[in-house]
Amino acid sequence: MANLSDGRGREQRTAAGGVPLWKGWLPLLLYHGVFLLFALVYGPIVAWRIAFDGRYRRSFGARMGRVEPSPPGRPVLWFHGVSVGEVKGLAVLVQRVAQAHPEFGIVVSATTPTGHALASRLYSGHRVIHYPIDFGLFPGRALDRVRPACVVLMEQEIWPNFLQAAARRGIPVVIVNGRISERSFRGYRAVRPLLPQLDWIRLFCVQTETYRNRWRALRIPDERIAVTGNLKYDGVTLGNGPAGAIELRHWLAPDERLVLVCGSTHGHEEEWLADAARAVAARRGWKLRVVLVPRHPDRAGAIVDALRGRGHAVSLWSRVGEPPAPLADDAVLLVDTIGQLESFYAACDVAFVGGSLVPHGGQNMLEPAALGRAVLFGPHVANFRADVELLLESRAAVQIADLRQLEAELERLLGDPALRAALGARAVAMIVANRGAVDRTREILAPLLRDAVGHA
Repeated sequence: MANLSDGRGREQRTAAGGVPLWKGWLPLLLYHGVFLLFALVYGPIVAWRIAFDGRYRRSFGARMGRVEPSPPGRPVLWFHGVSVGEVKGLAVLVQRVAQAHPEFGIVVSATTPTGHALASRLYSGHRVIHYPIDFGLFPGRALDRVRPACVVLMEQEIWPNFLQAAARRGIPVVIVNGRISERSFRGYRAVRPLLPQLDWIRLFCVQTETYRNRWRALRIPDERIAVTGNLKYDGVTLGNGPAGAIELRHWLAPDERLVLVCGSTHGHEEEWLADAARAVAARRGWKLRVVLVPRHPDRAGAIVDALRGRGHAVSLWSRVGEPPAPLADDAVLLVDTIGQLESFYAACDVAFVGGSLVPHGGQNMLEPAALGRAVLFGPHVANFRADVELLLESRAAVQIADLRQLEAELERLLGDPALRAALGARAVAMIVANRGAVDRTREILAPLLRDAVGHA
């Protein structure tokens, strides 16, 4: 492992890899030019959101770096996750670091509105902010106000302007739970001279040897790369799921019907899944409850219209204080809020993980697997390739090659309780065997955090 206690004064002149900061001026100039073109094209959309969406309007100042300053006298650790999955994946690491280093104040940021809303609930004991727009003075302004002793970025957050601003201020930046897909690797390798931000990252804590080798091929020195495993294996809930899952199951299926939960869906997946489930239930004479939990709840109106146009009855999930009314016998339940997916997974017989029937790259399939549910997903899972390989090698999940196989696999899984139980048991065993990334990551961070306290 590299010596992580280099003087911070030196970092203000050079990047983590010893590359002078001034050598990044041309790529950053090109980057800002592209950013401006992007802003001109999408400016009207952004203006509309600010005018009509309160979430964007309230957060715009913070996204320009105008966050509340950190109080003096205590070093700060800044953790960042882009959206819901990354914010949840950081939870156990943040908890363990906060316990081991109570001298630090903790700041957690997210990029998306849904990620920020979830972070506000998960990290209520810490400060939660919006990640700054990676343009101009915004990242530097945010860093000057937060004054972190160290920044910890979840997975693959390599915004060049932010990273240069941190390097100029001598703030070490660490990637945790790092991954780099084959597609991203090929793109990075083609334009490596235009990626100075890779030299401004102090340490890459990556999930697998494959990812380590890809970063090596991008000329990241071995001493700045460590294989720590996947934090999400430590963060998923094993067992019966959140409190209330049993009551939720009784509400969804008071007549002991089967329950199919389709989580983190995108595009037209809701329509395809509802149609396939209806066809299977009609063919086999089953009573089947279908629950759809779209990745972006703001699509709920369009999804309802599409489903009703195909002859489905639809009910919306509501978290009001009143006891929920019984669901109609043939109603598809559409969940239009965030933070509920784990509870619904815990209440199902079969979990379909979305973003996989469309070329999105998939969504997190570890959450239902850890609950011992039979997990099904489509062919497009590039963003979770390592997890998929482990699940399939362990015979702990089912993958379909195309939409034509959907009905057949749904029928097979829903009709075979022993198969569902075996898939779930193997999935839980695989996850238990792959835990430990949080402790390995924390041990690697410890020398850097000690040094950060010394320079605070």
